[in-house]
Amino acid sequence: MSRAERAIDRMKLRIPDNPLGPVLRRHLDYLIRHGYGAESVADSLRVVDHFGRWLGRRPLNAAVVQQFVRRHLPVCRCSPPAPRNSRRNYMALHRLLKMIRPVVASRRPEFPDGFRGRLLRRYHKCLSNVRGLAVGTVRNRLRSALTMLARLRVRRAGQLAAWTPERIEDFVASEVRQHEPATAGSITTATRSFLRFLLQEGHIRRDLSAAVPKFACWKLASLPEVLREDELDRLLNMPDVESPIGMRDRAMLLCMSELGLRAGEVARLELGGVDLDGGMLRVQRSKRGGSATFPIPRKLSKALKAYLRRGRPTCTAPTVFVSHWAPGIGKPIRSVTISVMVKRWVARAGLRKDIGAAHVLRHSIASRMLCAGASLRQIADVLGHRSINTTTIYAKVDLKALSRVGLPWPGAKEVQR
Repeated sequence: MSRAERAIDRMKLRIPDNPLGPVLRRHLDYLIRHGYGAESVADSLRVVDHFGRWLGRRPLNAAVVQQFVRRHLPVCRCSPPAPRNSRRNYMALHRLLKMIRPVVASRRPEFPDGFRGRLLRRYHKCLSNVRGLAVGTVRNRLRSALTMLARLRVRRAGQLAAWTPERIEDFVASEVRQHEPATAGSITTATRSFLRFLLQEGHIRRDLSAAVPKFACWKLASLPEVLREDELDRLLNMPDVESPIGMRDRAMLLCMSELGLRAGEVARLELGGVDLDGGMLRVQRSKRGGSATFPIPRKLSKALKAYLRRGRPTCTAPTVFVSHWAPGIGKPIRSVTISVMVKRWVARAGLRKDIGAAHVLRHSIASRMLCAGASLRQIADVLGHRSINTTTIYAKVDLKALSRVGLPWPGAKEVQR
């Protein structure tokens, strides 16, 4: 019996005396059923046991958990076992709350109570049904609208009518102060969208979207980040292809580097769209909708075969790539998890610190295609760009071709003398 298993047995003896005894017993079964390891189970039991003895007759909810972590732990003098690391406590208690209030499987957006919630529900319906925006865009617009309502302390409809251009300008200025121009542009776009919705609904008397300042973010002003061939090879060779997670991560990296897929498109790849015998892969496009079919390159085909045959856990999920960690073992992987995965392998490969997003792999394949003689139209089709204008930035990456058409700088000969 391991040390962690002995700790679990000791914690079981403490369950009957704990005010949260029945909940603690359910939580133990929940952790084991969802595949948590013995050390994680023992650590969670210690935290919940400590929390239950402190809780007393307080209600069990997220606000009380915050009070326990922020106020009790810094001054805790409870007798062992009482872990005091705030991060470990918060993670364990978050799992407890998830057990009590399971998350809706469809990940529908959550709305606050009262007027804010009713307004955001109508905004969500407008964005999804009327404007037909992508799920990720709708989520970001709703988050921006909720932030705006909270910062401006709106609790009833009458407060919206009192908004002025100066107040909107001050709000936007405070929101974008710490962001890069591209992010600032996204914030201002979302703010204008919400203000136009409020005008359409009759909550404000005039179009305040004109009061939202514009930020200079010149198109084609910078070069896209790309990986050199040696950097890409180093990155792709980092995952341990003998482990299930390594097989999965290498296959996902190849989907992005060989086919130029977005992280969200990799997350949505379905088993029914993979034809390894015919060498074809069907991809659900993120932004332009519909689907596209690609021939599977040899490296990617080998990686997919290895993962599907030896690495993927047995589960009912329709997606190719799934989670390997409790409590989500066998559940479809999320796009944010793929982005974090890319950042992790980039760091372990010791690549440049300015490389951080999964999009760098899309940029790299576009750069390679351009240098190999592909047209911008062909690159746009592979990357799934709606407009050829989005693809024109890659024309700046082929420096060798640009050097043949570049004109000498005026006065350059005089300077050389």
